[in-house]
Amino acid sequence: MITNKNEKLLQALTLEPGESWLVLPRFLDKKEYILAPTVKWGVKPGSYSFRTELFGPMLSVVCIENLQQGIELVNSLDYGLTSGLQSLDETEQQLWKNSIQAGNLYINRGITGAIVNRQPFGGMKASAFGSGVKAGGPNYCACFVKITDSPDSHTDYRKSYAEAYEKEFAHARDVNNLYGEQNAFRYLPLKNMALRLFPSDSNEQAKMIILAAETCGTPLVVSFDNDERLEALASTGCWTKKEILDEFLATMKDYERIRTCSPDIPMSMYEEAARIDKYIATAPPVRDGRIELIHYIKEQSIAFEYHRYGSISEVPPVE
Repeated sequence: MITNKNEKLLQALTLEPGESWLVLPRFLDKKEYILAPTVKWGVKPGSYSFRTELFGPMLSVVCIENLQQGIELVNSLDYGLTSGLQSLDETEQQLWKNSIQAGNLYINRGITGAIVNRQPFGGMKASAFGSGVKAGGPNYCACFVKITDSPDSHTDYRKSYAEAYEKEFAHARDVNNLYGEQNAFRYLPLKNMALRLFPSDSNEQAKMIILAAETCGTPLVVSFDNDERLEALASTGCWTKKEILDEFLATMKDYERIRTCSPDIPMSMYEEAARIDKYIATAPPVRDGRIELIHYIKEQSIAFEYHRYGSISEVPPVE
């Protein structure tokens, strides 16, 4: 009987029906804090070991029918930090990297050892905190400052958003250009997003946010409880939803991210966001697209060792 003070690890070290040990678990210290590498075989997609994030050197092996099924199983998890694929099939590589929901992807190499700038680090879903901006990436420092428009700013935000998207957000890039290992950094649109408006928010602020989301390709729902908003925002063509605050709170879980025009919002929104682990982007919208568009995307790093034992046939495109 193996005991350990880490309850999650203890439960994972208990075999479920159909499971067995390929490498038996053993601790390296008397107090049973240091677990030696161990491998569990016959794990099922619904088992505790498969669905729980464990901070210990245990590999849970699940048999799948094909790559598509594997992608669906991985994406069904609450977590999405790193994911790896070993395959020489270019079709499989494309399918996997454009479908898997994780912050750091690795093709034909190990999935640890992320290096600042080369593989900016950070996950998706429950493996991300706040906006999910990656440590060691081009936007990380922006998380520690408050950026606002100067009072006399005349920046045309429509032009700025379009230019910033094309220059910074639209295309994947590899800033290191290593020979034999491609390290791509790219931005992805959010699955969906909700903007909750309050009486103190201006229609111009709402239009800025609507345009920013549209520019990034992120579907946006605008929620409010004032009929005057309908007419004011009709020309934007966005999806509007008239509902009281309590109705909105009940649907917050359905959105990947929430947007507001300021941090001055009801405490009930913050409390619900904390309860369901949802991020609220509360910074007032700004006219500079390089800053504003960060709220409507998520970041992904892809490390691809395209050489085979030092032999390189061709350099793949950065995607």
